Amino acid sequence: MKKQNTLIIITILVWSSFATISPINGQTSSSKLISLWNHETHLDISSLVSELGFNLVWTHDAAYNGQQWEDTHMYKCLQVPGVDYVLAKIERAAWGWTQEESVRHAKWIAQLSLEHSGIFGLYLNDFYDEIEDGIRTEEQWREIIEAAKSVNPKLKLIAPHYPHRNQGRHAFDFPIDGIILNIWGNTPEIMANAEEHLAAGLAHHPNRFVIAGLYLKSGMDGGRWLTEDEFKSVLKHYVTMLNNNKIAGVRIFSAGQLYERPEYIHWAKEVFKDIDKK
Repeated sequence: MKKQNTLIIITILVWSSFATISPINGQTSSSKLISLWNHETHLDISSLVSELGFNLVWTHDAAYNGQQWEDTHMYKCLQVPGVDYVLAKIERAAWGWTQEESVRHAKWIAQLSLEHSGIFGLYLNDFYDEIEDGIRTEEQWREIIEAAKSVNPKLKLIAPHYPHRNQGRHAFDFPIDGIILNIWGNTPEIMANAEEHLAAGLAHHPNRFVIAGLYLKSGMDGGRWLTEDEFKSVLKHYVTMLNNNKIAGVRIFSAGQLYERPEYIHWAKEVFKDIDKK
């Protein structure tokens, strides 16, 4: 994600073809995943979880340096009633994480995932952005992935793909399990073609689950907030996909931005009421 922008993402967890949500760390669930990105570690998200029905939270922990499970953001979020799963993260090297820290963190999360079924997986933040910007190499990402998989081969690893930036030119030939399809920029032109961008991204990853991302505010020079019509239109498309068993859930980015602009809470609630709870 572009951390310097105030952003809200709506993300969709997608399988190319399935009837029910796949097993998570050996456990199965028929619930649809309604997920929330929360990188503000001291924020109380309980009202958002209660009102919008979030059951998965994307968390934000510092690089592992001996902290205990009970002191983590993952643990804190799992204590919120209604939250069943959390997603951990490898942060960008561009924002200060060294390769040594990233490898160590990947092993730590993988070990924790063997002990705590609530850990859904591990997100590799701004995967190809790091490579394109010359911040990380493909070999470094492969080392991080191998570190996690060597501890828990079943841990789900998720990387982002920005289809409107022509990232489909990349091979994505890594042993990763899922993709976030992010549309960043929020210009009227980009949003008018949002469904086409997402369809192209889905076609690029037929054998992975995919997360389709919608930013409520993003772009250069402070970004642009989506209009009510843009927000509802794309979110309704996601709910239709969800109800047709083409996606596994929805994610909104972020908790802080929802509190900042509560009208999006009301709009999301209006759309979410049409989710088939089966």
